[in-house]
Amino acid sequence: MSSTTAVKNGMADHWATLGNTYSLHTGDPGAGGTANEATGGGYTRQPTTWGAAVGGTVTGSQLVFQVVAGSYTHMCRWNGTTLLTVLDTPDAAVSPAGEVKVTPSYTYPSGAD
Repeated sequence: MSSTTAVKNGMADHWATLGNTYSLHTGDPGAGGTANEATGGGYTRQPTTWGAAVGGTVTGSQLVFQVVAGSYTHMCRWNGTTLLTVLDTPDAAVSPAGEVKVTPSYTYPSGAD
């Protein structure tokens, strides 16, 4: 393993330690991350378990959101009640009620080391 790969893996692993909970939203979550959060259908925020980084990429366990029928456009990443990131994700249309499944990952940017 080159030192560059080791640095990328270390940075990706550090990123993973910052937060592991995700929320799902039907529209822009706003600056605080709480607007348009999904409700009903058994919805709850979902935790992921991060694996060890490989090649500068860390991948979490699959998130399974139980949701009512609708369109889901955003996710947020949290550390407890602290918003870390708003993600404008590809839209997921669910009809009838069902599940939205997402496997989160992060790749340390090339050239950032």
